[in-house]
Amino acid sequence: MQEKWPRQPLIIMPNLPLAWLAGYWVVVTMLRGCGLTVVRPTGDQVELALMMAVVWIVASGANQLLIYQNAPLTAANRYKDLAMVNALALICTIVLAWGKPAVILFPRQLSSLTALMLALTLLVAGIGNYFVVVTRVRHGRLSLWLGSGALALSAVAAPLLFASSDRLSWLLAAILVALIQASVCWQLPRLLAAVPARRSGLYNLLVGFVLAALFASFLLGVATIAQLWIWAVYSRLAICWGLSWLAIGSGTLVIAACQRYQSDFRYGHATGHENWFVAAGALCWVVGQVLVVILL
Repeated sequence: MQEKWPRQPLIIMPNLPLAWLAGYWVVVTMLRGCGLTVVRPTGDQVELALMMAVVWIVASGANQLLIYQNAPLTAANRYKDLAMVNALALICTIVLAWGKPAVILFPRQLSSLTALMLALTLLVAGIGNYFVVVTRVRHGRLSLWLGSGALALSAVAAPLLFASSDRLSWLLAAILVALIQASVCWQLPRLLAAVPARRSGLYNLLVGFVLAALFASFLLGVATIAQLWIWAVYSRLAICWGLSWLAIGSGTLVIAACQRYQSDFRYGHATGHENWFVAAGALCWVVGQVLVVILL
């Protein structure tokens, strides 16, 4: 199949809208829940976001051409139908975002438009992951859907935890986060697999970053839920917990993509020192969390 498919569909690009929307929504919800002020985006920031969206639109069009490039796969009913659904979802996403960019690209509260945009971006990410999987056959690799699913569940868990004073909502948020944690633990052998990307120092830094975020999510989760249950007070620990969800989702997504790139990473500098780079990545996570606690 690899010989018949000289140019495979892009890996990360279909997941970018979901990563941006879920990330911004989770951060804003956390800050508002903790009583911190969230500044509204200026006109220049909205225009900058639209300029970046134009780049994504062009890349999406090129990716759609790559999807239709392989004739044997295109002839398959499921592949052909999903390619059409992907095109329609892209059009709906672009129209919705361009109609109200300040509301859609910088969501401050949950609305029907925000929920629709999240659903569309999740659909685009999921279908994009499917095209990557069927055109880049790699056995024993980390699942692409793990990162996309973690980001989507984070977007749902954030308002349940930070925008509600109901204990049942807090418990539901904890269950959703537990699903993320359980999924990553189940995929740990693939996360730590001896793939060519392990030669890359940046790859091992990212692995350590995700492992530290996963371990911290257990401790921070217990501390946050206990604090809410007893005193009903949000602290900086709750923000750190929420950031760990985003780190797990985005980190596993990039790791899964690196495992599927057609590169042997021969110029990587981590060969023989992989564990040191993993430890350095974990240290970067710890330092980042300390800075969050201090600066906020």
